[in-house]
Amino acid sequence: MIKFLKRIRYNLMDKNETGKYLKYALGEIVLVVIGILIALQINNWNEFKKERKQERKVLIELLTSLEHNYDRMISDSINRSNWNKSSDIVINSLEKGTAYSDTMNKHFQDARKPGTNLSLSYAGYEGLKNVGYNIITSDTLRKNIIELFELTHKTLLEEMEYFESFQPDRQAHIDRLFSYEHDKFNPNKPFNVPIYPNNYTALLQDPIYLPMIKSVTVQRNVIAVLLYNNLKETQRVISMIKNELNELKH
Repeated sequence: MIKFLKRIRYNLMDKNETGKYLKYALGEIVLVVIGILIALQINNWNEFKKERKQERKVLIELLTSLEHNYDRMISDSINRSNWNKSSDIVINSLEKGTAYSDTMNKHFQDARKPGTNLSLSYAGYEGLKNVGYNIITSDTLRKNIIELFELTHKTLLEEMEYFESFQPDRQAHIDRLFSYEHDKFNPNKPFNVPIYPNNYTALLQDPIYLPMIKSVTVQRNVIAVLLYNNLKETQRVISMIKNELNELKH
């Protein structure tokens, strides 16, 4: 095409047709500009497609992390509820001076658990930070993801760490008062071995044990409130990510 235009231009120059020559020269310039604009548009479109592919990858990784976190928090909430039931049984039994029964051993074990060892996945969020927050085109989604990880999740984990520091000698005190039923060790549930009091009468009179169990129960309930908020927010962000991934398919 360009060679053809050049030939016309040279013919017009030879014939000294200046007006027509200028028109063709201008036409060439217009064609070149159009070609550049088309090339830029194609390049921008390719870059856009590349970024949306990267965004989709990041969102899928975030979705995987959040679904993992949701499942972990559900499991933790169920455990926390069961541990609180055991705490209530132990507290009521000791306050009433109920006679000892070996059916209490499981409850003695569960009542002592603070429930402050929740592990949440930040893998998807770290991937987002490495790529850059702006890879997510939706301002609303980006804001909610950041708030979930930097505020909601972080607050929960910080509170767990804070409560764990309350009773640094808790396990040492438990070990002085109780022994493990080693014959009931289950490798699939290594932290659920029942414990029995070394001296039940002494346990009833111990000034530390009962307040400690009550304190642990209160801590679990505080964390349960934070867990509920985390579950609700996590579920909402998961829904938002799924909607965004559906939009990116089109």
